[in-house]
Amino acid sequence: MERAKRVVEMILLAGILAGLFISSSTPYGNQDIRGTISKFVDEETVSENWQDFSFQYGKKKISIDNNGVAGVIEFFLRKGTHFSVFAILTAVWYRVLRQRMSVAAALPWSAFLSLAVAVLDEWHQTFTPDRTGLVADVILDGSGVCTMLLIIAVLSRWKSRKTR
Repeated sequence: MERAKRVVEMILLAGILAGLFISSSTPYGNQDIRGTISKFVDEETVSENWQDFSFQYGKKKISIDNNGVAGVIEFFLRKGTHFSVFAILTAVWYRVLRQRMSVAAALPWSAFLSLAVAVLDEWHQTFTPDRTGLVADVILDGSGVCTMLLIIAVLSRWKSRKTR
């Protein structure tokens, strides 16, 4: 049973890494979901209520005026995915590494490996047509990594206190 669990964790890790590679290899035009979003959102109402909404991400201003309603929604979906995938990647790295090392060693290694993947992922995107690698995305990925590290640390601490 334990061996099967380890194999599943390794397959999950390989699947996430392969998914990131495929995603980074896909031009933005093939990933653009603004048309689909427009079918489900009343853009006029959102635009009226959020017309003054804007913020800076990297070197770009994100706003309804610049990106359109569907573009802003897609931005949040894409960035939420960045955060979530790298949080999950960190948890999976931790599970895989925890098979061979202590919590104290597995935590920083899972962070390092996840951040290395984030940097390589953004670099890989620079070779894909219509894609750019952004330092801001690495920072966002890193926030997903740090959030998961905190969750793992708190749960590990709670579990160790519970077993005492």
